[in-house]
Amino acid sequence: MKAKERFSSPKIVANKTSIGQTWGVLLVLMLLAAAGWGGYQLGGERLSSETLQTHAEMQQQLAAVEAERNDLRRQLTMAEQAAQVDKEALASVKAEIEALQDERLKMEEELVFLRGIVSTSKKKEGLKVQGFKLEPGLEAGQFNYKFTVSQVLKNGQVAKGRILISVEGVQDGKVATYNLDALADKSSASIKMRFRYFQNVEGVLRLPKGFEPARLIIEVKPSGKRLAPVSESYPWSPVS
Repeated sequence: MKAKERFSSPKIVANKTSIGQTWGVLLVLMLLAAAGWGGYQLGGERLSSETLQTHAEMQQQLAAVEAERNDLRRQLTMAEQAAQVDKEALASVKAEIEALQDERLKMEEELVFLRGIVSTSKKKEGLKVQGFKLEPGLEAGQFNYKFTVSQVLKNGQVAKGRILISVEGVQDGKVATYNLDALADKSSASIKMRFRYFQNVEGVLRLPKGFEPARLIIEVKPSGKRLAPVSESYPWSPVS
């Protein structure tokens, strides 16, 4: 009788060297992973810090630019105000100069009148109309006039009377004459006259619609018999 054959199952014997190597590889991988994560974290923190610093610097630069802009605005406002003040001051000075020039011209004209009316041995006492001027007004049909009535003096008496102004022309194809009360905002057709040396006369005339003026007439009618009446006629030719 044959003896029974015995079969034994193979035994797996772990290699201590192989296990050690495996754990070594795993440990290395874990260290590399930890190092990578730490580097990532450090890099992120560094990037975040640099970004914050850059942002802060930009904020400071922006604040500086804003402050400079505000300062320039203030300087511009001050310059504009100074320019306006200078402009107003210049206009005021010009106006004063013009006023002084007008006053000087007026005084020179008055001096000429005074020289002309002062009594001399060869001059005869009487009234004169001088310096007539006619200019267009601000509105259509409006005209400004001015003249001076004076007298040659011998005894320095006051001249009294009336001054009449009228305009002759054509209205609707017919000859027409308008007196001062119809041409100006006056209730009277004459101007009161009273002076020792001279009297300046000026005013505004408003012509009726459709009226074509031809000449302006000035009549000086003194009261009493000492002075003779004077009448002067001027062509209607306004000077701008």
